[in-house]
Amino acid sequence: MLKRFGFFEESSPRVALQDLRELQMMGPLDEEDQVLQYLSEGTMLFEAGGSAYDRFTDGSLPIGPPDVYSDGEWCWSGDVIYYIRNYHIAVESQFFDWMMKHNWKCPRIVSAEALVQSNWQT
Repeated sequence: MLKRFGFFEESSPRVALQDLRELQMMGPLDEEDQVLQYLSEGTMLFEAGGSAYDRFTDGSLPIGPPDVYSDGEWCWSGDVIYYIRNYHIAVESQFFDWMMKHNWKCPRIVSAEALVQSNWQT
């Protein structure tokens, strides 16, 4: 099963904001640029049909689609990049350690369809 990070759109606005504020208190990371690069290199698993909204504002500012990306071990929502870049949130320590272990180079997924079928419950 893929480990998940940053699916703030799945939570209620209040819970998502609380989670984001906790991550913001842990950041900014010295390695923020490396984290952003890693996340940007992920393989898209799902393309979202709608848009995510900034949870730090009143929820009316669209920030782009919450597409789902992966490195084969972790998956994350595309809006995570926005929150790191604009609010300097940290990532979970296990995910951070995983990225560092891979020298900040996101592994390429050969078959996103196979990964989805074996790991994602719909």
